Amino acid sequence: MTSQELTIGLFNRLKKNKYFIICISLICAAVLSVYALKTPVTFTSKATIFPLTGGGDNSSASSALSALFSGGGDSKSFTDDASVNIVELAQSRTTREEVAAMKDSSRGNKTIAELLLTDINNHRSFLETKIEIPADKQRLITIAAGILGSGLSASINKNNSFVLTYTGRSPELVRTISYGFIDKISAFYIDLKREKAKRDFEFATNKVDSLGKVINSKDNQLIALDKRTLFTNTAKLEFRVPTENLITDKQMLRQQYAVAVANQQNAAYTLQKATPVMKVLDNPDPPYDVQNKSPLIYGIIGFFIGLIITILFSSLKLLVKYAKEEASKAIYGEEIPENKEVSTAA
Repeated sequence: MTSQELTIGLFNRLKKNKYFIICISLICAAVLSVYALKTPVTFTSKATIFPLTGGGDNSSASSALSALFSGGGDSKSFTDDASVNIVELAQSRTTREEVAAMKDSSRGNKTIAELLLTDINNHRSFLETKIEIPADKQRLITIAAGILGSGLSASINKNNSFVLTYTGRSPELVRTISYGFIDKISAFYIDLKREKAKRDFEFATNKVDSLGKVINSKDNQLIALDKRTLFTNTAKLEFRVPTENLITDKQMLRQQYAVAVANQQNAAYTLQKATPVMKVLDNPDPPYDVQNKSPLIYGIIGFFIGLIITILFSSLKLLVKYAKEEASKAIYGEEIPENKEVSTAA
């Protein structure tokens, strides 16, 4: 079979099956169009978060985030005192469960978890099954936390700012969830800083109290020694050496006490100013990035997919025959006609 014969054969096959090809192509176009229509519209919010620190903590906008996030590369963490990866914090199961457990007073005081599952059921595609809302509160929160994780994205951009995005099917719920994540991340950071400052203050205070008690005990020892040696010659070593040792110990304790008091005051000042602020530069408010599948584009794609498949299916037998003949020629060579052999023998 020559290429010309193949072309003529393909043309005849397509002409013969033209109605079948058109029908299958239209069916594929209709299927993909319906799929696009039934696919829920998604809304993506974006929030840029930046820390506000004290003037002594940073000298520029870039160093402000360095005060909040330490480390290199993508491993941006809060502080050297308590290193926490903020991206992992945002995507952690604990944070997602806390957001899922939040209640929305504007919607009947329902939890985010219940609102999220209800919203998915109301905007699901025909390929998705309905999600049963469990009666158990903990299981409800666990399911919702998994769904929140699939729509959440957190990263550090090139300007060293924390970017949080969330994708959902309802703009109102997307806004509520986005602000919920911001509140939980900010609260965690603020509580972490305050807890660290509080523990430092408590440690310094306990140290001051402990040294004060030791100094008082040295004073009591000196008083007791003085009472026992009322009629003793104070120039003797048995009196002078213990007294000198106690006085030396007391002087050392007073030095430690002064340092401890200074540390206590510093810790108290740190505790008073330990009020970090997470400032949202770009609020997760509308307009959102809307993602919607076009039925027209999907219909055109489906039509061409169906067209290609049916053409290949209709021409498959002819193409296989041509391929076999070409393979045979390549392996065994082109056969010589019989009349040509007879003339050669003569």
